[in-house]
Amino acid sequence: MNQSFVNPYPVVCDLVLDKIYLPNKEISQWHRQCMQRSQMVTPYTKKNLILRDINNTLSTLQVSHLEIYDAPEVRGIWKGEVKETGLSGEFVDSELVVFKVFPQSPAERLGFKKGDVIVTINGEQPSSWAMESEAGDYQVHRGNDEFTLKLHPGVVKRDESMQITKISDKMAHLEIPSFRAEFFKDEKIKPIAEELKKYRSVVVDLRNNAGGNFVAGLRFLSMFICEPTLVGRLEKPKSNLGKAEMPDILNDEKQLEILEKNREVNLRTFRSTNCFSGSLKVLVDGRTSSVAEMVAQALKEYKGAPLRGAPSRGQLLVGVWYPMDELAPGVQISIPEALYISGKGHRIEGHGVQLDKVLYYNLPQMQAGIDSWVKSYQD
Repeated sequence: MNQSFVNPYPVVCDLVLDKIYLPNKEISQWHRQCMQRSQMVTPYTKKNLILRDINNTLSTLQVSHLEIYDAPEVRGIWKGEVKETGLSGEFVDSELVVFKVFPQSPAERLGFKKGDVIVTINGEQPSSWAMESEAGDYQVHRGNDEFTLKLHPGVVKRDESMQITKISDKMAHLEIPSFRAEFFKDEKIKPIAEELKKYRSVVVDLRNNAGGNFVAGLRFLSMFICEPTLVGRLEKPKSNLGKAEMPDILNDEKQLEILEKNREVNLRTFRSTNCFSGSLKVLVDGRTSSVAEMVAQALKEYKGAPLRGAPSRGQLLVGVWYPMDELAPGVQISIPEALYISGKGHRIEGHGVQLDKVLYYNLPQMQAGIDSWVKSYQD
């Protein structure tokens, strides 16, 4: 028998009960069921099966930011390093279309192009998730041609910094793939703010943005909201302590310290003398979540920006990360300890942002490499 074995289940059950934002009386029954599940674990149970079973148990609470991640997933979330094909896309009129091919990825090296249609993967019906990570034979339809490419995933370091693309002399397309802190330091923001001044209108693209750092989101909003403005607050129901305001500090640990010490933390933008004064238009989709949803809703509430696309994920709780060495080195659990309320009182968790118009991709345009959602703001 493995004398060093520690059953991680009771650790998870107790930690969630103690930390999660939900009242204990609401999750007391869940805690009992969680402890019962722990009795099924033995020193011989494979750790990947334990991780999967715990995540299934956590999912029954039906809240976001409550999950255990293995070490590679943690690196992907915090460092942008993932093992993948380098393809990203969605189904359009029953066809799986490539929306993006990431630079220096296995897919780019093989010659995949934006607008390609993935017919099958290893002879099977493909999915948008499989095309991002699955190895094998990819049957590709491009124009009048159909061919097969053998694709193997590799470690891809995504460039998730903000990118500006000129649409016309008056309009620009601003992509924000992530709100990781490293992309919102002063030296990263200032060139973007200067470049935007060339245009009268900007399409703010938050599709596929899973969020990140709250101060990064506030710094981004400060590029458009010139005066300090209260855009929302974080509430930690289990705390009996006071109120605070989030300072302009990108450090994740410092932000968590402030949240730990207070029941309510106000999120206010920062004074800007270099903000964009033109019109804004926003795009979101089903993968837009967390801080990205906060930003989208704030641009609607305080800049009158229309929101178009698909319903966002409705996942805006503050997940605090804890190591789970009982499972393996590098494994961590995220537990939601606070919830977000927008400045106008909108609760995003479980609801998503308030869309003005639902969009559907146009297949011929997407196959031609034209982003039909961006184009909707040009028409």
